[in-house]
Amino acid sequence: MQQETLAPSGLGELDIDLSEDDAAFAEEWMTWLDTHLPAMHEKLADAGRDADKQALARDWQSQMAAGGWAAITWPLEFGGRAATARQQLIFYLTSAERRVPPLAGRIGINLCGPTLIAHGTSEQQQRFLPPMLDGRHVWCQGFSEPGAGSDLASLRTRGVVDGDSLVITGQKIWTSGAQYADWMFALVRTDPDAPKRRGISFVLVPMTANGIEVRPIRQISGDAGFNEVFLDEVRVPLTNVIGELNGGWNVTRTTLANERAILFMGQQMALTATLRKAITMAKVADPQGVRAADDPHFRDRIAQAWIDVELVRLNGMRNLARVLAGKEPGPEGAMSKLFGQHVEQKLHELALDLGGEFAILDRGAPDAPNRGKWALGWLRTRASTIGGGTSEIQRNVLAERILGQPRDPWADA
Repeated sequence: MQQETLAPSGLGELDIDLSEDDAAFAEEWMTWLDTHLPAMHEKLADAGRDADKQALARDWQSQMAAGGWAAITWPLEFGGRAATARQQLIFYLTSAERRVPPLAGRIGINLCGPTLIAHGTSEQQQRFLPPMLDGRHVWCQGFSEPGAGSDLASLRTRGVVDGDSLVITGQKIWTSGAQYADWMFALVRTDPDAPKRRGISFVLVPMTANGIEVRPIRQISGDAGFNEVFLDEVRVPLTNVIGELNGGWNVTRTTLANERAILFMGQQMALTATLRKAITMAKVADPQGVRAADDPHFRDRIAQAWIDVELVRLNGMRNLARVLAGKEPGPEGAMSKLFGQHVEQKLHELALDLGGEFAILDRGAPDAPNRGKWALGWLRTRASTIGGGTSEIQRNVLAERILGQPRDPWADA
């Protein structure tokens, strides 16, 4: 083994042992980026409407898939690279450092793809995985419902077997990207008389099917990243059920388990980038010649922000060490999510205070620092403690799995 150091800005030096295969992986990935990334950055800088950005995201995913980089954790036979934990670390570090654009179909690749690989039939894999990989089909996740968010197993969307079809009626909410998606993987109650975790099926639903209505949810930031999805007697073939009918809860465990321990690197790099911009702003004097960096109160807050970002990194590295030792990721991931989302909110509050009255200007205002992104970012972070599992859920995970506290009363034994 040879000792190499990866030192992306903002992370400091990270020493890991790289085999010759790992070093070759890193060189191939960075060489590919050198060839393809600059042109995509230029296109994205010139893109205007969301539709333009979506088209570019699909095009970028097609390029990534052609190079073998769209789904590096997938097995080789499905177009992946069967990447090791160290190779995934290299990939995410470099992606964050080089500002690699997100894939249009990352929800499908990261969540539905591994589920199909683990539980799908060969026919299902051949049908759904290739267009999922190259961006022809973009996926959304139909899990949460108005009455079944934290307690997912209490979902009420019904699926009734009718011949060789499943007829689905119900509602999903907080469905990210549904307005752009071609397919949705959804949980549907197919046996209302069974215990709530035993009567659920995992179903693939085309978003073009009759009876589907998508209503974007406008957020305080002006974005519409989430949607309501209404299903009114939507008919899909039973061959779209993954795993056994009424056996969807076990299938879902695979989906929910695919939050990789090393994805904290992307979170930490984003926090570091935000902090770095805030520090740069603090060093710039206002029209009266006053610098926020000279204010002891702001200096204390900046120091605390640096400590908090470093704590996110260190806790993530602790969980990563488990993976590199061949163990499953532990509940420490809930700690990173819980603490990191509050750090994100505090960072944007700090940035707004550092920027003063001009920092609240919206995008397009000529005097807005950071092109108006501070106000936009602050508004977006209001949802940080909700999306991807609320703070309350993360606290439950930590209480039950680390502190050994009893389960919530509503949870099944």
